[in-house]
Amino acid sequence: MDVAAAKHVGARLLGEIEEGSLEELLDALRINLTGGPSNIRPHIPIPALAGIASRYHNAVKSAPPPVLSVSGRYLPLLYHLISTLIAEPHNYAVVVVDAESRFDVTCLVASSAPPSPNSPPHLHHSSNNNYPAKPSDLRHLYVYRPPRGQDQVRAAVEAAREWMVYGAHGSRAREWWGTVVIGAGAGAGAGAGGSGSGVKGDVNASWKGWLRVEREEVAGFAAGASVEEALRDRDKRQEVVDGTGWVASSRAGRYVWKDV
Repeated sequence: MDVAAAKHVGARLLGEIEEGSLEELLDALRINLTGGPSNIRPHIPIPALAGIASRYHNAVKSAPPPVLSVSGRYLPLLYHLISTLIAEPHNYAVVVVDAESRFDVTCLVASSAPPSPNSPPHLHHSSNNNYPAKPSDLRHLYVYRPPRGQDQVRAAVEAAREWMVYGAHGSRAREWWGTVVIGAGAGAGAGAGGSGSGVKGDVNASWKGWLRVEREEVAGFAAGASVEEALRDRDKRQEVVDGTGWVASSRAGRYVWKDV
């Protein structure tokens, strides 16, 4: 951006101060200085997911954080994303602030053992590229579990930032990707996903967010199928159910991945 263009943008933004909050002004400034949110940070090394985030922020004219505001059954997406971030070739360090105490670090690592038939599908992943982290990578994941409440979560996010920037931790040789906040509550998202006034991690996951995660739909039995036909096809249908993936959907697109 040249000097004349910068002055024009500055004048326009200053003229909007009375109409918007300081945070909205900063978001607009980020977009203008970068030429738009197509190069949003932190970088998401999953191209389809990064494309959805870029299109969403461009559509609502917002700028991260958070780069993703996730709702629904969001834990499987967080496991998939964080496993990708901390594994080769990206080798990031990541902070998770979990106010719900439900984040399970073992779900980041794929297992070569078959899952138990009685265990939830998202707790076991066969070895695949969707969960590439190794046990040694978990040393570079830092999980905080503060009491639930925005003040407590905000304090934990700030403490984590101080630790990652100034602390003598074991991930100094890695780039710190950012912070994932779980259970920050209302206002944690941006744009249509929240009021923007709450705790902002680089990824926020709560009851309200613009990217909703659900299981892929499985077609029901054919119309008019008898009980005998349903029982005969039970095993085949169970295979289909076990092979279903997850869908992260928004008005900017959808992303599908599988556990197996």
